[in-house]
Amino acid sequence: MNRFALCALLLMAHGAVAQEIPAPQGYVSDYAELLSAQARERLTALLRELEAKTTVEIAVLTVKTTRPLDDFQYAVRVFDEWKIGKRGQDNGALFLVVSEDRRVRILTGYGLEGILPDGKVGAILDEFVLPYFREGRYDEGIYKGVWAVALVIAQDANVELTGEAPVDIRRISEDGRVALPFILFVVAAIILLSLLTRSARRSARGSSFPWWVPIPTVGSGMGRGSSWSGGGFSRGGFGGFGGGRTGGGGAGRGW
Repeated sequence: MNRFALCALLLMAHGAVAQEIPAPQGYVSDYAELLSAQARERLTALLRELEAKTTVEIAVLTVKTTRPLDDFQYAVRVFDEWKIGKRGQDNGALFLVVSEDRRVRILTGYGLEGILPDGKVGAILDEFVLPYFREGRYDEGIYKGVWAVALVIAQDANVELTGEAPVDIRRISEDGRVALPFILFVVAAIILLSLLTRSARRSARGSSFPWWVPIPTVGSGMGRGSSWSGGGFSRGGFGGFGGGRTGGGGAGRGW
């Protein structure tokens, strides 16, 4: 009887784990019901455009809990079952939000680990996601976090995404640390421009200002993907993900 009970419990536990992995509903699968209809539409349009222009696939999944798995184990299983990213390129990412466990994780495929190292992914979560989650503003945190990841990918591919970007990823350095606020660069540029203007006015009187000193480009590094023209992207159905794999890269946080 004890053996039978033990086997029954093991089977129930196995079934519970298996049921934890839902089917994808598209680019955005909001099983925890954290997103408004408008937010889902905006995210879907963004991710459809990103795939069309770069072939990279990002899946957004919200669930209430991942128990008995932790968020990392669960994310790996989702990635394995959904196969996010293109086969042979492994250029997919999973943006997982677990509402009751208060966990968020971005899991990357092999092909994205170079441009989205763990430190940078963690900084994206810290800077653009967690502050909103702590206030219960899940729509905003998910939207900005996904945009930040999409911008990194678009800039690496030298493409531009339509719409106005709600985040400035120049604040995140390559090693994941938060860079100096962009306003400091603006102030420095204004000061330098003022010096150059004054020197130009004195040039007729034989000013010796070294004109060979280059003027730094304000916000350099923004060039690719920095022009936003507004509007959406082409409509179309979701055909499923393409067979990608993950190496376990990325980062997770609690709030």
